[in-house]
Amino acid sequence: MPSSVTVVGHRSYTCRAGESFDLLAGQAYGYETMADVIVAANPDLADVLLFDGGEVIDLPIVERVETPDTLPPWRR
Repeated sequence: MPSSVTVVGHRSYTCRAGESFDLLAGQAYGYETMADVIVAANPDLADVLLFDGGEVIDLPIVERVETPDTLPPWRR
C-alpha cells in the first residue's frame, strides 16, 4: 500500500447489495487496506459493514505518492 495518498477529487458511487468499504477500496485503489480513505469521506456510514444496495457514497479519487519504502527495489 502506498505510504501516503492525496485526495484529488471525488465522485459519487451507488453501492450494490453486499458490497463493503474494503471491497470498494480494493476495486477502486487496488488495496483493500485503503478502506479508511472511503470511510473518512463517508463518516455517516462508518458503522456499515455490508451495504444494502442503493446507498450513494462519496468515492475519493486519490493520487498515490510513491515513497522509497513503497518503490520496488529497481526504482529506488
